[in-house]
Amino acid sequence: MNSFLNDRLLNMNVPMRIVRLIGKINEYKGKQDLYNQQSPQILESLKKVAVIESTKASNEIEGIKIEYKRLHDIINKGKPVNLENRSEGEIMGYKEVLNLIHTSAAHIPIKPSVILQLHGELYKFVPTEGRHWKSSDNFIQETLPDGSKFMRFKPVSAFMTPDAIEKLCNLTNESIKNNEIDPLILTGAFVLDFLCIHPFDDGNGRMSRLLTLLLLYKFGYEVGRFISLEKIIEKNKEEYYNTLYLSSQKWHSSEHILLPWIEYMLGVIVSAYREFENRVGNLENTKGSKSYRVENSINHFIGPFTKNDIRKACPDVGESTINRVLSKLREENIITATGKGRNAKWTIIN
Repeated sequence: MNSFLNDRLLNMNVPMRIVRLIGKINEYKGKQDLYNQQSPQILESLKKVAVIESTKASNEIEGIKIEYKRLHDIINKGKPVNLENRSEGEIMGYKEVLNLIHTSAAHIPIKPSVILQLHGELYKFVPTEGRHWKSSDNFIQETLPDGSKFMRFKPVSAFMTPDAIEKLCNLTNESIKNNEIDPLILTGAFVLDFLCIHPFDDGNGRMSRLLTLLLLYKFGYEVGRFISLEKIIEKNKEEYYNTLYLSSQKWHSSEHILLPWIEYMLGVIVSAYREFENRVGNLENTKGSKSYRVENSINHFIGPFTKNDIRKACPDVGESTINRVLSKLREENIITATGKGRNAKWTIIN
């Protein structure tokens, strides 16, 4: 809540580089309806890929990993008869909350009881009980190379957490109602404050990314439906943690500097929109059959590539088509494989 106190956001001096990022994002946003009208089938394919990539990346940031085929089965086939371990349960929970936000963002209010409910859904498939605030104080620490611990941040105490979340939601809703703060800056401020409160014993990072999507959808920025913001964050994880550290210093006294975190978040959104345009443009402009498009994507790879690379380049192409093209090119001595099965890497023969 400290980012919203004393009209900090209203009085914040915003440098021109951030103004330009906001302008670029709004320019991309203005094209969304055009893509929805012209390319509904392509967008549906991108949605399916984004759910998989978002679920995978957001959990991997927290050290929760699962092999791709199993992830694909869990997400696309619904709840398996038996989720085999805690990691699969947490992944299933993230997918469920992500789908809820995708379908119902406009009807999900920003208030403590809803945040608790979403957290409960996140942990619905694991023994850990969600839907309650942290039971004891938590600390954000980093282990240095010599094994010593470095305190990155001390969040709000467990005792003060319910009140802090209540204030954050009230101040956020008041700011939305007054419509005086740019919604992208407001979203960044809310997420920073949420992470500084760190209201749960577990799942704070994943909840922060889900709430980021929720707010962006409420403000009409829908790129997260088609391109995984979580994947972009996971690729730049070090910068994510560094900017979070910079902007959280002196947060308790409301003297913190929001700009590093805001600029990072805006950069993630710009990257997502840029990738969105590239993917839609490539899918629209590539002529010929799906087999032709798979071959075309292979010809543009530099160095070894995997089937997963092809899936990302051609998200609407099925597994059987990809396998058929790979077999054909191998028989023609155009490509060769190293390894077998899902670990195989392919290389173009010069």
